[in-house]
Amino acid sequence: MHDSQIPLQPSTPLYHDYLKSSSHRQQALCGNVEGWGPLSPDRFDFTPCFLDVWVAVVAAGGVLGGAAAIYYLLTKCPSQQVKKDWHFFAKLATIGALIVTAAVQAVLQTQYYAGIWIQDFRFWTSILTILSLCVIFYVQYIEHWRSRNANGVVLFYWLFLLIIYGVKLRSLVSRGLYHDHLAYFIVFCVNVGLAGLEFVLEWLVPKRLSDYDALGDDDECPFEYADVFSVLTFSWMTPMMKQGYKTFLTQDDLWNLRKRNTTQSTGTAFRRAWSNELEKKHPSLWLTLFHAFGAPYFRGALLKSVSDVLNFVQPQLLRLLITFVDSYRTEDPQPVARGAAIALAMFAVSVSQTMFLNQYFQRSFETGIRVKSALTAAIYSKATRLSNEGRASKSTGDIVNYMAVDTQRLQDLAQYGQQLWSAPFQIVLCMLSLYQLVGWSMFAGVGAMIIMIPINGYIARLMKTLQKEQMKNKDSRTRLMTEILNNMKSIKLYAWTTAFINKLNYIRNDQELKTLRKIGATQAFSNFTWSTTPFLVSCSTFGTFVLTQHTPLTTDIVFPALTLFNLLTFPLAILPMVITAIVEASVAVGRITSYLLAEELQADAVLREDSVEEIGEESVRVRDASFTWDKNEERRALHDINFSAHKGELACIVGRVGNGKSSLLQAILGDLWKIKGEVVLRGKTAYVSQSAWVMNASVRENIVFGHRWDPQFYDKTVKACALTDDFASLPDGDQTEVGERGISLSGGQKARLTLARAVYARADVYLLDDCLSAVDQHVGRHLIDNVLGSKGLLSGKTRILATNSIPVLMEADMIALLRDGKIIEKGTYGQLMAMKGEIATLVRTSQNEDQSEAGSRTSESVVSDEETTIYGDGPISDDDPDAEAAQGNGASLAPLKPGNGAARKSSFNTLRRASTASFKGPRSKFVDEEGGLKSKQTKEFSEQGKVKWGVYGEYAKTSNLVAVLIYLAFLIGAQTMSIGGSVWLKRWSEVNQRYGGNPQVGKYIGVYFAFGVGSAALVVVQTLILWIFCSIEASRKLHERMAFAIFRSPMSFFETTPAGRILNRFSSDIYRVDEVLARTFNMLFVNSARAAFTLVVISASTPIFIALIIPLGALYLYIQRYYLRTSRELKRLDSISRSPIYAHFQESLSGMSTIRAYSQQRRFEQENEWRVDAHLRAYFPSINANRWLAVRLELIGSVIILASAGFAIISVSSHSGLSAGMVGLSMSYALQITQSLNWIVRQTVEVETNIVSVERVLEYAALPSEAPEIISKNRPPISWPSQGGVSFNNYSTRYRPGLDLVLKNINLHIKPHEKIGVVGRTGAGKSSLTMALFRIIEPSDGFISIDNLDTSKIGLLDLRRRLAIIPQDAALFEGTVRDNLDPAHVTDDTELWSVLEHARLKEHVASMPGKLDARIHEGGSNLSSGQRQLISLARALLAPSNILVLDEATAAVDVETDALLQATLRSSMFKNRTIITIAHRINTILDSDRIIVLDHGTVAEFETPAELVRRKGLFYELVKEANLLGALDVTQA
Repeated sequence: MHDSQIPLQPSTPLYHDYLKSSSHRQQALCGNVEGWGPLSPDRFDFTPCFLDVWVAVVAAGGVLGGAAAIYYLLTKCPSQQVKKDWHFFAKLATIGALIVTAAVQAVLQTQYYAGIWIQDFRFWTSILTILSLCVIFYVQYIEHWRSRNANGVVLFYWLFLLIIYGVKLRSLVSRGLYHDHLAYFIVFCVNVGLAGLEFVLEWLVPKRLSDYDALGDDDECPFEYADVFSVLTFSWMTPMMKQGYKTFLTQDDLWNLRKRNTTQSTGTAFRRAWSNELEKKHPSLWLTLFHAFGAPYFRGALLKSVSDVLNFVQPQLLRLLITFVDSYRTEDPQPVARGAAIALAMFAVSVSQTMFLNQYFQRSFETGIRVKSALTAAIYSKATRLSNEGRASKSTGDIVNYMAVDTQRLQDLAQYGQQLWSAPFQIVLCMLSLYQLVGWSMFAGVGAMIIMIPINGYIARLMKTLQKEQMKNKDSRTRLMTEILNNMKSIKLYAWTTAFINKLNYIRNDQELKTLRKIGATQAFSNFTWSTTPFLVSCSTFGTFVLTQHTPLTTDIVFPALTLFNLLTFPLAILPMVITAIVEASVAVGRITSYLLAEELQADAVLREDSVEEIGEESVRVRDASFTWDKNEERRALHDINFSAHKGELACIVGRVGNGKSSLLQAILGDLWKIKGEVVLRGKTAYVSQSAWVMNASVRENIVFGHRWDPQFYDKTVKACALTDDFASLPDGDQTEVGERGISLSGGQKARLTLARAVYARADVYLLDDCLSAVDQHVGRHLIDNVLGSKGLLSGKTRILATNSIPVLMEADMIALLRDGKIIEKGTYGQLMAMKGEIATLVRTSQNEDQSEAGSRTSESVVSDEETTIYGDGPISDDDPDAEAAQGNGASLAPLKPGNGAARKSSFNTLRRASTASFKGPRSKFVDEEGGLKSKQTKEFSEQGKVKWGVYGEYAKTSNLVAVLIYLAFLIGAQTMSIGGSVWLKRWSEVNQRYGGNPQVGKYIGVYFAFGVGSAALVVVQTLILWIFCSIEASRKLHERMAFAIFRSPMSFFETTPAGRILNRFSSDIYRVDEVLARTFNMLFVNSARAAFTLVVISASTPIFIALIIPLGALYLYIQRYYLRTSRELKRLDSISRSPIYAHFQESLSGMSTIRAYSQQRRFEQENEWRVDAHLRAYFPSINANRWLAVRLELIGSVIILASAGFAIISVSSHSGLSAGMVGLSMSYALQITQSLNWIVRQTVEVETNIVSVERVLEYAALPSEAPEIISKNRPPISWPSQGGVSFNNYSTRYRPGLDLVLKNINLHIKPHEKIGVVGRTGAGKSSLTMALFRIIEPSDGFISIDNLDTSKIGLLDLRRRLAIIPQDAALFEGTVRDNLDPAHVTDDTELWSVLEHARLKEHVASMPGKLDARIHEGGSNLSSGQRQLISLARALLAPSNILVLDEATAAVDVETDALLQATLRSSMFKNRTIITIAHRINTILDSDRIIVLDHGTVAEFETPAELVRRKGLFYELVKEANLLGALDVTQA
């Protein structure tokens, strides 16, 4: 050593000096006497060299990570203009200062380690630190322009550097370095201070933004600019959690999606990958998904494996902790610092495991979202390209299912798929750890597990069959309920409520709940096997260990092993679930692949060219072309077609039903497969399909259809299409919602609406498929004059019209006749009439028919509107003759003189083409801005916020309070037993430890076994009590109350409430009450008990822990409240935004040919993407809210672990004599608590979401009911009504409060046995008269008496049973013929046969298999409509009544049956009955005794028919309109 003095060095050399380096006794690269350590030989501290190793590790991390960060920032992040501010300079100055201090440190080190500094590791550490600071300097310099948030590498670098500096500083202080080497100490302290300052500047001070970013997007997702700590702790979710806590979240509060999660970007990624895949022979959807979305998923896999490994570090640490505690019984206790290190390590492992796990979940869920949205977009865009062959094999329902069900399965798989390798990995890790603890005995445990697997498998199979049976029961109940709701009016009119209540209760109580009880029992048994498995495993392992090995079974083996067994239950439980998920997903992948590979439309079927300018130029040319619907079949739809159409001409295509008119139009559109020939189309097309396709939107949106808004032309269009009057009659004019959700239009209105859509599009070529058959004659005339004809709006366009209407032919410039797919005649009207060919015959016959028909058909408009409803939903193909038949019998238009061809020039020759509006978001927001639309049904009332406590109370009451209390007692018992088992284990292991062997094995194992099995048995009993005595009881009562309330509700309730909404309460809400609620309550209670017991155990071992419970509990409740509110609203938003996706998809599928004809595919795809995104905007935060919660709760759990370990260490080191067993027990419980805490919050949310169902059921159970069925004081005499006289006294009524009166001051006296006819125009109040008679609507004034008995004083059942009615629509139910005639089964067969004979149905019923017990399908679909009418006649004959009301529905009955009916009604059977007939066809009531003429709810005339005609009043007008004056005079004569 040099003797010369070194500046700053004291003259008295210290032994073991921190900065001294000696050349003797030195280890490689470490000049210090203490060597590499890690612990110093003579003080409790790390050696200097060892500490510097960690500094070096951080520095090296900084260099490598910094380099990666620089690469990322320079390549991936575009540079933006950002002004430099103080923050920028402060950060860089601080790092500059740090580099200087580090350099000073290195210089000092060269002085101190004179002679050997080149070989001293500590010097090189300083150099490495300087290097890393330079790299970090550069990162922080460039991130100013290229990143909005602090770089993750930088933040971690500062964090770790500070931690290691802190440890080093502590070491320096403990050595008293400031006495000797003050200079070095000061430099080091400055270094630490600067590093801390830099960390604060980088992390907590927000960066200056570029001007572009500063403008920002209000709804931007904070994840985009969250720093790494915020990402790890999910703090970026906090603003939303806060907002959800303060107010109820709505759609507008949600953030936008991250760019890479939007459907547009996921869809693009998927398309790219799929198109690469399509080049192969067998494209694989799996590979496509991996290519498109695999990267983050596999990063997730890495995170997951780290988290799994960390999971198994805990038991090892626990073992160290127990040995630490145990060492205090010996002479040589371990140093306290070691205990502290173990406790801190447990905390650190717990926290980092949480971080890794939640990041992995985040990745999995995001991948799930991406897969689902990409597939949804792909399925939608494929639907726009499907050809007819492709469509034929997949029904609309199937395709919607791909989107709803199959993509959901793949999303679920993305969330759980990683468990496929992770679960076995966890099991292997567990086995290894166990082997290290107990040796070969662990195989006994494994054996026990393997034995349990088939048992659980069997139970799962049993559950599956029971669930299938339950599905059947549910379906049959839902079907019955649907029928009941659809035919409620008939059930009330026939007074059949009791019969149907009994039917419903039979299915519900004797079938559904019976199966549910079985399910409950199976569930209990499966709970038993699950709860015994870990216990049997530990029992067999410990038993084997004790019997085979001579080492004592001590605490440091027992408790780590218990912890490991607890860890083992999860992977074992999840594996079978994952395997089913994979099987389901692969089925789904198969289905989606086959769909994505289905046939597409022929791309080159039609050559599209630019539009023509001059009138008379050819705009459509079909040359020698043949087409087929299905290219795999030989059958051709059209052969050798030669056809051309010119601008400004109207070309008509005529032909019988099914001869290919529609096919020709669709061939021109390119929907058919072209076998040969050419089709040229010049310009844009507009298309009106035969079955009008109306979107779920307002009328205006249906007409404008994505084009720019042009009010002038819009008004012209509406006038020309004769829609002005219709708009006036609609509740909100052209803003009225039509389609599913709004008001339904009549067939004629739909046809005109779609025609208006075509006109508004201002295309070049118009393809109109028979748009005239659905409208009345005068409207048809109007359309010809204003739209189609030579003076119409479209006169300058090419118009091709498929039609059977004669008046149009006279306007046509060219007519082509199709027969069997060939054109057989072509020419102008004049030429063809002169040729005397088929068209001439067609015109002549129709003119003759017209003359003769005018007599019989009265109200053309009623008939033609009725007829259009035949059309199905799907696009009509020519293979469907029924659909085309609707054209043939549409009203033929009255013949007109051929129009004058000269006046062709019209100002509309060249309408400007409509330009497409740009897509600005959706057609309609989910929330309706215009509050005051009448066409909406009443909004469904949805509770916001917390469910009232009353609902819980009500549920507990219906569940039987005693049973609930017993259940809770058993629950606590079971938990106590299971804790008892652990306490007993502790005692046993402590005894063994004392003896150093294993005494009295049998006694200890026996008691332990008894505890375990007892606890499991109590679990079974508790589950059974919960299911059978509480839950099923409650759901039986609730369903009964709701069903009863529904049956007793007045008709007005059913008119204002859509059936779907009521059904929803009976299906999904009841399902939740039946199956979900009990399960969630059980989980909630079990986990709460578990957590409470854990806290008790920890407090018992270290009483000081009680002080921590209060603040931790407060924090827990605070977090939970935050989460509960937000999560509930997010869930609600999530479910609200889901259905519009499927609704829109279903609707687009049915109108695909229209969408294609207008080339609007892209707009509809964007609309679909928008809807999916709107759903994801709610779904994404709701997932992350779960992660947010998990991170916070697991942090509380980690604190509990730290506290219980820390308190144990403090307690032991102060020699309190705390035993190792107690510590082991409390720690093994503490390690489980996070899971329980997590579950409690989850289940609270579940309970809250599901108890809403109870609330909704209770809401319907409390509906206002109509008058009582029977008033016992006022029962009519048995024979009433013996005479059958009916009188209305000053009678007025309205349908429901707040509406106008429908009948005003009616005074009528109908004598017994009179035959009365009731006539009047639509809306005059004819049907209201019957409703009043049956008290479906109650009087607001006056009363009705029958045989001088006031009907409003008696019960409804008594009244309705004594009146007979044949309603307008015969309601038939699924069941037998007998059920339909007499649901209560009170009449005998002979009587039934006799009424069937009178109703002319005897032969038909006798010919059916099963005769009276023959099946009738839902809605009576296996009987003709005439037969259905006759069934209701038979019902009327069965009713013991002298009054018969006929709400005459002759629209359904053909002429012969009508004649039969009339004959029966005039036969001797009905001679003594009063018959009131509400007539729609005048001829059926001309022979009545008297006729009531109603007008606007008042009686206008009431006399004999002849007298009324003589008066020439309203009745005379009606008869004249029907051309029946002659008939009436004949009757007179």
